[in-house]
Amino acid sequence: MKRDREHPEKQETSAENYYDYEARFVKQKREQERINVLPRVIKPAMFAKGEFALGDMRVFSRYTVAPLSSLTCGFLEMKPGIQLAPKRMVPSAIAYIMEGSGESIQENARFSFRAGDVLIIPPYATYQFVATSDEGFRAWLPQVRIWHGQGLLWREQLEADREREAIFQARRRVTITPATRTRYDWFLARLAEENRIEREAPRVIRGTDCSWELTRQGKLKFYISRWTEVAAAALDLMMQEIRPGEHSGEHRHIFEELLLVVKGRGYDLHEGTRHPWEAGDLICIPPMISHQHVNDGTDTTQLISVWSRQPGHEYLGGIEQIGDASDWIR
Repeated sequence: MKRDREHPEKQETSAENYYDYEARFVKQKREQERINVLPRVIKPAMFAKGEFALGDMRVFSRYTVAPLSSLTCGFLEMKPGIQLAPKRMVPSAIAYIMEGSGESIQENARFSFRAGDVLIIPPYATYQFVATSDEGFRAWLPQVRIWHGQGLLWREQLEADREREAIFQARRRVTITPATRTRYDWFLARLAEENRIEREAPRVIRGTDCSWELTRQGKLKFYISRWTEVAAAALDLMMQEIRPGEHSGEHRHIFEELLLVVKGRGYDLHEGTRHPWEAGDLICIPPMISHQHVNDGTDTTQLISVWSRQPGHEYLGGIEQIGDASDWIR
């Protein structure tokens, strides 16, 4: 303020160029305004075909397509007999198989999958997709957007970075867990434990192996949770089913949530506002928004939900239950 009084000719400079509290408040206010006006239900067909339906992970722009900052996703559709070129990236990845069947080749090992399964791709693992069946397959690939801010969004499709490859090879050779005598030893033990999980944990989580639970939020089936040993720990993933005329519970949480409507139609209630959706749509839940899913169609609705594991569970991650599902029996 003193500088502005002494140099009035510079007052036209935007407050966002100043790193002070006022600029931060302005930025937060504008972000909140974007969250309020951006659509809560996205139709991916609205956008040009590409890897990211809710915003490219390689850019820093936030809240441009949907009211989500840390989550994005893509869709993969492969015709029968097609095999994609191998590629590798530092972040882990998961894929929910919507239709059909195929294979994933990871470091020369083959893993078959079919509709309803979740494919696991560990960090910095070479992988490719193969459509082996007569029908091909379609997959949904939710992803976390935090990597672009950490300089970790490396992708390789041709020549590998030999220095980076050597670093990851050395990390994967760590298999001995040191005796835990100090708190720092716990951190050293984590790398050996992560390597064990990568070697032993399944690369495909079968939908038929996951059990349903009747909860206050409704009928849920968890594929990946914080209790799951999986070599792709960035996201949790669950499925929810809602019968015709029924509704989920109403709850609120700090972390963002992204849902794919696999089957059915209905609408969301977000603090009194109604947001219709149908199969193929993406439902976007901003932070701290109370929300509820309602099935007003004639078929059972299936929703696939993801959220960031670490921000979800460790940073004010508790879930506040406001109302119970219509089929919850106390």
